[in-house]
This record gives sequence, structure tokens and C-alpha cells, in this order.
Amino acid sequence: MDSRLRGNDGRTKTGRTSDMNTKKENTQKGWHRIYEEEPLFRREQVEKTLRDFLVYAGYQLIPADPIGFMKPDLNAYRNVGKRRHEMIFVIREGINQAVEGLRDLAAAKCFRKDSLDYVLVLPPVSEHYLIEFLIEKEDWFFPIKDHLLQLWLVNPERETVDCLIGWPRDDDFKHYFSNPNLAGFATYIANKAADKIMKEEFE
Repeated sequence: MDSRLRGNDGRTKTGRTSDMNTKKENTQKGWHRIYEEEPLFRREQVEKTLRDFLVYAGYQLIPADPIGFMKPDLNAYRNVGKRRHEMIFVIREGINQAVEGLRDLAAAKCFRKDSLDYVLVLPPVSEHYLIEFLIEKEDWFFPIKDHLLQLWLVNPERETVDCLIGWPRDDDFKHYFSNPNLAGFATYIANKAADKIMKEEFE
């Protein structure tokens, strides 16, 4: 897997047993897991890098007006002949905020249906935690796939943008993503999902 997926290795900086125990307990609280992550970049840094990328890819940024019960962080479009490619983006600082972001995208899709691309944007995150979030400890890969949502990773330090899950309707993005092959990560997760389903059926 690409090293840019990795945000931290999941270890606490202090190493204090009490802190680690508290964090382990916190992973069991609420209706989804909480991961021991520290955001690498502020939301504002991620947004600026994403804005620059979209403009470079030929997209125009337009006011991000509310859609139903949510308000996207960015809204962009590009006209290709008579076809309009429009996208909305929800930006979050890490995996612990991902479910909230996906929920907002799903809420928007209730109103705009399939007229848009719906993208959750994260900075580089721990590959280990991401796999746990998507399929090993939780099952968020399935609703992301079923609702045709996308997951992009934006690295402000390297000024790179990659699509990790899903794919834009505008296929020209393949010329702009830093590593289009990262989309194969979704196949890897899909295979793990298939294995998980088979194991559950035979248990």
C-alpha cells in the first residue's frame, strides 16, 4: 500500500499506561469506534490544497449552498460539451470524523440523487486504522460502495490528491490524481469484504 495512507502508527507519544487504557476504553464507546489518531493537517490546509487541485483540473468553484439538511465544504463543476460534471466535498481531519462526513453526503444525496459526485475528503491517515474502519473492525465500506460515495486523500505537504474509493464521473481526473492506481485499494478492500461475508456465513 502507498505510504501516503499512513498518518501515524497508532502509538501514543507519552507511552503512559493509563492514557493507553483510557483510549482503548474509548474505542468501545458510542455507536462507532474512536481511533487513536492525531490529525496531521488542519482542515483549512486540506481545503486549500483541494481548491488548488480542482482549479488545476479545470473546475470552477461555486458557492457551497445548503443541500437539504447539510452544507458542503466545497462545490465545484466543469462543463464538457453539453454535460455538466458537478461535485460536492465534505472535508474532515481524520477517520474519527469520517462517519459524520459520510452521513452529511448521504443526506445531500437524498435531495440531489445521482446528479452530483459526493466526496469525503481526508488528509493522509493510518493505513491500519483505515482498513479497520472500512472492513476489519467496522463495515463502512458497504454503505460507501452502495451509495456510490467517494473517498479522496489530500496531502497538503506534498500537494497531492488521490481517489481511494469510488471514482468520479469525470474520467479526466485520471490525468490529475497523483497516483490513479490507488483506486485499486477499493478492490483490495472489496476482496477482504467478500472474505468476511463468507466467514460469517459459515460460522
